[in-house]
Order: sequence, then C-alpha cells, then structure tokens
Amino acid sequence: MYYFLNDNMQFSKSGIEQAEINRLRLFNKHHVAAQIVTRGFAMDLHDVLADADIADEQVVNLFDFFNGSQNVARKTVKLTDLSIPNEAIKTRKDDQIEIVEHGILLMIVYLRAKSDVISNVQYFDANGRTVKMDWWDTRGFKCLEQLFDWDGKIAQEGYMGPDGQLHLEKLHYLNHGGQEQMTWRVINYHGQDRTFNGMNELTRFFYDELNQVNDEANVMICDRTVECAWGLFNMTTPAKKVLHLHNNHVSDADDILHSPLNDNYANALNNWQEWDAVIAATPEQTKDVVLRFGKSMPTFTIPVGYVDNETLAEKPVPFARRQKHLMVEVARLSPEKQQNHAIEAFAQVHEAFPDARLELWGYANGDTDKQLRKQVADAHLRDFVLFKGYTTDVNAVYKRAQLGLLPSRAEGFSLMLLEAQAQGLPMVANDVKYGPSDIIQDQKSGVLTKNGDVQQLATVMLDLMKNQDKLAQYSEQAYQNARRYSEDAVFKKWQALLDYFEK
Repeated sequence: MYYFLNDNMQFSKSGIEQAEINRLRLFNKHHVAAQIVTRGFAMDLHDVLADADIADEQVVNLFDFFNGSQNVARKTVKLTDLSIPNEAIKTRKDDQIEIVEHGILLMIVYLRAKSDVISNVQYFDANGRTVKMDWWDTRGFKCLEQLFDWDGKIAQEGYMGPDGQLHLEKLHYLNHGGQEQMTWRVINYHGQDRTFNGMNELTRFFYDELNQVNDEANVMICDRTVECAWGLFNMTTPAKKVLHLHNNHVSDADDILHSPLNDNYANALNNWQEWDAVIAATPEQTKDVVLRFGKSMPTFTIPVGYVDNETLAEKPVPFARRQKHLMVEVARLSPEKQQNHAIEAFAQVHEAFPDARLELWGYANGDTDKQLRKQVADAHLRDFVLFKGYTTDVNAVYKRAQLGLLPSRAEGFSLMLLEAQAQGLPMVANDVKYGPSDIIQDQKSGVLTKNGDVQQLATVMLDLMKNQDKLAQYSEQAYQNARRYSEDAVFKKWQALLDYFEK
C-alpha cells in the first residue's frame, strides 16, 4: 500500500492537496493500492471528499481511524433531536437559536448555513458562563464535546464516533512555565487506554497502527513534512519512507550548495538519513539535490502533475472565442506569488487597452488580499482587476482567457502552468527554480521572464496583446506542449519508483 501523508484536506486546496488527489487517481487507474492519510480533525472532511469525487475509503483520517467513523451512513440532526425543556422559549435569529428557561439562557444552537441542521450547541451555567460545547459531524453524529474552565478556556475535549462513545481525548493544561500543553489519550483501543504527549506522538502511534492494518510492505510518501515528518521518523514498525519535494528546497535559489534550507523542508532534509528515497519535481531539482546531499539516496524525478486523457481528447477552444485582452493569474494570494507585480504591470497594459481585464483567482494567505486590494484601489483599477476567489473549475477560467500570468519569486512544479497549457492558454512566468522552464516552451507556448523585472513583464504582456496572431500561435503550441505530461508519460516516472520498492 502507498500512503500519501498530509495534515488535512479542505474545500480550498493548495497545489499539494490537488497533486495528491491527482496522484491517487493515477494510481487507481493503474491498479496500485493507495490512500491519502490526514491527521487533522475536520467535521466536514467527508463533504470535502464528496466534493472532490473521492470515495470515503480512499482517505484515512486519524480521528476517523480511532473513532470508527471512516464509513458512516448520513443522517440529519435537527432541533427536535435535542433534549430541551418543554417550557423553554426558543428564539431564532439567522442561523442561531437561543433557548431560555425562566429568564435564564440555557443554550445557543448554531445551525449550518441556511439550513435547520445542527452544527454545534453552546451550553451555559446560571451565571452565563460557557461550560460546554457539543459539535456534530456533517454526517449527523456528535463528534466532539468541549468542556470549559472557570476562565472560559477549553480544559478538555472528547472526540466521539457514531457509536456515541468517547475514543479520543485531549487535555489542556499549563506547564511550570505557564505554557499551554496538550496531552492526548486514546481510550479503550484494543482494550487499553494510551496517553501521548502532544499531537506528534499521537501521529506516530497512528502511523504505526495504520502500518499494521495489512501484511504488506507499505510505502509512506510524505507530502507535508512540517506536520508529518516527526511521526514518520519515530515509527516503531518498519515502513519505507519517501520525501516528496513539491517546492524549492532552499531559501536562496542562487546558492544551491550553501543556502539555508526552505523552512518547509529543513527538518526533513536535516534528517536525510531517515528517508529511503526522495522525489524531486524536475530534472534540475534532482541535479541540485544530488549536488548538495550526494548520491547515497535514490532520487527520482517525477512531475507533480499530469494531463489526463480526457483533457487531451478535448477539442481545442478556437482562439477567436477567448475573451479578448483577458489575463488571469490562478494562484494563492500570497507574497511569493507576487500578484502585486502582475497588477503593477497590468496598469501599463490597461493604458494601451482600456478593455483589458486581469482576474486573480485563489484564496488568500494572511492579509495579502487586503494589501493587493489597496494596491488596485490606489491605481484606480477596481473595475479592471477582479478578485475572483477560489474555484474548483479552473479549466473554465483557462478556456476563457487569452493569457495567463505567474510572476512568482519561487515555484515548485506549478500545476497552474501545466493545467493552463493543457487548456491552450499561453503563459508568462518568471524563470525561477523549479518548473517554469520545464513546462513552458519559451517563445513558443509562452514567455519566461526575469524575477523582479516588472517592466519586462509589462512589455511582454503588451507585446502579446498587440500581436493577437502570435498569441494564437502560442495557444496552439500550448495544447501540443501539454502532451509531454500525459498520464502515460508521468506514470512511467512513477513506475521507476514502484519498481524500486518492489525489488
């Protein structure tokens, strides 16, 4: 079994989560047993899976594993299912219902958005203090009970399964230094209670138990090293461990040999000897990894993404049907993606082409969106630079646009570049490590630009908008270029790793 280790899975997915989903589908098509493994608690996890068209049994979550809730028949829980005194007064406002008895607030029932289905219930004592909160999984069973101390802080959390029993418990306490600590307990697991000092220790136990579900020699591919590596390194049962590098592994791409390591990979790479193999996204990254860490570790070059057969079989969108002068950037709104450079360059394009539009698609990290919106407002571009949010239908975005932008200061193997090329969208991207120069054919299916050179970015955008015939040719070439990353081509890369572990 191949396990893809991650922290969580949400509706708004980063490139890593989308890469895992795509990999799972590729393995399924080739009958390679695989599951995504997550460790974060989420009451809506199985809604997320359904939205992504992933079967429940394809994902193993730590809380599902211990609570026996991986496969659960759905039901709805409404106000009538709660124990409420007959004489209590119920007052609803929007998605909240206050329950009052003899002038005393007993509880507040919180409903899921625009429904009568219960999300959670907050209980109060006679003095109006919160004493408890109960939470329901979206599949219709109470999954979490939180108890509060006199100061209104969470003191204890109990996690339950559909059987109504407590299976996991988290205790909050202050150590001698006044810092909050967490102790986890797995309750009555195979007839025993077990205690763990923190989430990492619980994760390690979870990995070991999962590793013994079958009699196979399992391979653990770690996609989120910050959250998952400690538990993986400290397993007590034998498993093959693979580090998957999704992004640049160093902080300074100009000093591959001596640069500080990327924070996301520092612990993983400083424990180089713990791995059985490493996956890099491009030939250049593989070369750089070997230069720095040597040849002692098998290092495989496997693209993070691929273009599925259904996409390759689609008829190309005639260039004339694309929205003229529409540019898009599909990426998290974050400093490393440098949407601020795209906006600054677009200002020049808009002067030459008043009908030009720039759409920014993606969810925001921190307050980056506020900064970008202020930049747009200050440049008087509110009607022309549009913040579109996260979408699960990126192909529809790529099919509408004439040009895609990705002026990042750092990249891994960008799924955005590959997905855009597969939909015939010419791309302008900074020539940074790693990925853009592997995916884009410079001056054929797009243009590579120098990081930080906003004027060059603007000049390229202007040139392509002025030369619609050239842009149309780039679009045709983009369709052809994407075929290099077909399902079969990428699975051949995976097959090399599969063969290695089957020796």
